[in-house]
Amino acid sequence: MSSRHMTGGVGRRTPRVRGELKSLVRFEVGETCYAFEVANIEEVVHPASVTPLAHMGEGVAGVFDHRGRVTPIVDLRPRFGLAPSSARTTKWILMRTSYGLVGFMVDRVLDVVPTADDPSKPPNVGPGAAERAIRGVVTILDRLVFLLDEGRLAAVVGELELPGSV
Repeated sequence: MSSRHMTGGVGRRTPRVRGELKSLVRFEVGETCYAFEVANIEEVVHPASVTPLAHMGEGVAGVFDHRGRVTPIVDLRPRFGLAPSSARTTKWILMRTSYGLVGFMVDRVLDVVPTADDPSKPPNVGPGAAERAIRGVVTILDRLVFLLDEGRLAAVVGELELPGSV
């Protein structure tokens, strides 16, 4: 069994912990690589027509009809402090959350990868940790991948009153 290591703070190396095998869908927002666990993903779709609603939360692009379900779309660029980009090609990752089905607009979906590495703690880089919603970090193919908490990211839609919702 080979020994894999990762940096645990400045200049320290800690052994990487191996856990249960899980699949991640990797995607980019800006130049940064993020991931969601596949278990809560319903599907990845091409963007459709979005209807904006009054008083939407910051980063909510609007709603769309997904097979008869009014589904909010959250644009992750403003959530991560990035300017909107009209030239980008996007995908929507539709996820089951405690707020119902929520779509997350990302710049590019890369792939689905397996990992057995337990994520390390998110980096302490100052205020804004709740907005970033990073659950942990893994390294895949020599690239840092930030695992996101879809529940915290979807919380921005918690106050929306959608047609057909009870």
